[in-house]
Amino acid sequence: MRFSLITFSSAALIGLLTHSALAAPVSSLVLTPGGYHASNKVHPVPTGGRVSHVGSDIHVLDTSDNLVYIATPTTTVATPEQTGSVTDAHWLNTGSIPIYFFLNTWNVPPVPATWHGQTIFLFNAIALSTFEASLQTVLQYGGSAAGGGEYWAVATWYLYGSEAFYTTPVEVTPGQSLATSIELIEVNGTVYDYLAAFDVAGTELGVNGGEQLTLTTKTLESYGVTEASDYPTGETEFSINILLYNNDFAPVSWSVVDDPADGLSTTVNTNSGDGGVITITY
Repeated sequence: MRFSLITFSSAALIGLLTHSALAAPVSSLVLTPGGYHASNKVHPVPTGGRVSHVGSDIHVLDTSDNLVYIATPTTTVATPEQTGSVTDAHWLNTGSIPIYFFLNTWNVPPVPATWHGQTIFLFNAIALSTFEASLQTVLQYGGSAAGGGEYWAVATWYLYGSEAFYTTPVEVTPGQSLATSIELIEVNGTVYDYLAAFDVAGTELGVNGGEQLTLTTKTLESYGVTEASDYPTGETEFSINILLYNNDFAPVSWSVVDDPADGLSTTVNTNSGDGGVITITY
């Protein structure tokens, strides 16, 4: 099947190289918004393409459904404590009705005052509670396996086990308003199809044939930060709506992880699936 994106509007520690499951030398590791992966386990997805679970493999398909690559993931993954996760809010859907829409709006932060080759990821995600799979809409400053540099850019990522898949980063400007959607497209028994994107052309990524994703997160990750001015100043406020598959708003109760030693925090301003508000302060 092909996807069509529904138009919408809607009112933790510096990274450590501890992804021990990667049987690869340090020189072959590359950065993702889920820690370091072996370079041959990180794959671009063509614009308009998607990934599809086929048995124990994941197929990368282009916009015409031509097969581009077959990845065979292993299941060991890094937990947030083994990545560069600094502060986050998270909510696990323990109910019987799956998440339908995870909608977010926020503004691109200022560029950090200093540049030391750091990478900052600021993202919304729906994941498995085991962290084996995570579908993420990612705002990135600095470089990663997908590219990037001394500027902000957006891309969509799908992490599954040892594998990572990404759309080409698109540069955005400080102060620019962003909106993201992670949407459940179809359910067939225990098989789930998702679609995630920013309201920025070229960021759409579909995931077919996966498992139900139940853990929503809003996360700040960083790597290579050497001083406070390597982060942006101020705060980033997220406006959030989470709908369940029956079109009811989710009974959200966010939990928070902070990094008080470095003055980084996440605040739940409005604890709701209908017009929720969360702020990350740098």
